[in-house]
Amino acid sequence: MNGGRLSRATTRKRKRVFRITTALALVLALVGIIAFAALIDKKQESAMPESDEIATEMVDSESEQPVDEETESADMIYIEQPYTKVYGDDRVAVVYEADLGDRFKRLETVSGFVKVQLNERLTGWVTEESVTTEATRLSDDEVIAAWQQVVPNASETALDWIGKDIESVRAELGSPSAVQRDQVNEYYFYDGFFLMVRDQKVRAIDWDKQAFATPDVQATSEQTTGVWFEGKTVQLKLFPYSGVMRVRLEHK
Repeated sequence: MNGGRLSRATTRKRKRVFRITTALALVLALVGIIAFAALIDKKQESAMPESDEIATEMVDSESEQPVDEETESADMIYIEQPYTKVYGDDRVAVVYEADLGDRFKRLETVSGFVKVQLNERLTGWVTEESVTTEATRLSDDEVIAAWQQVVPNASETALDWIGKDIESVRAELGSPSAVQRDQVNEYYFYDGFFLMVRDQKVRAIDWDKQAFATPDVQATSEQTTGVWFEGKTVQLKLFPYSGVMRVRLEHK
């Protein structure tokens, strides 16, 4: 009898020990899971800025790629002859006459013709033999000095007008005496000069009937019907006729 009661007591004790041990094991396991989750969280948090930084560097490296000047110049052409005919899509009807040194974006070349972007709305075609992609370049200072030689009475204020929107310039100059238009440009006439406007920007200023003069710099192209000086951002063009000349200072 005593042996049986002791055996039951021992069994109950063992059960209590088992339950306590099991409970402790569960608690320890839960603590371990929580600790492991916290560690994973911490690793993920520490990795996020690293990942963001890499992504930012990749985006920045793409957006800040320098412009390839060779590619850009390959997409641009210069007109080699004054009064070059620009044709419509039928390559028969003339829509415009381009001047020596005029610079346009090349869109495509097909069967001896080059398609160019004349302004925001209009394209045209010129013969491949009438264009070039190469132009001897002077400094802007040299071009401006040459302009001052051939138009000595022009105000340097004119340099501030080139490249500005026409409304800003009109606010300064007032209303023009006349406005003319062709397919590509608008021309605003003032006393002694006129503005050539394209896509609402002043692209060039022309002084007509100027005394014939030759600047002291090497021309990019010199022909009997026109002389062209190419700078980094500005061009100077001289168009002689009847002992005088028309002078154009143009923003590229």
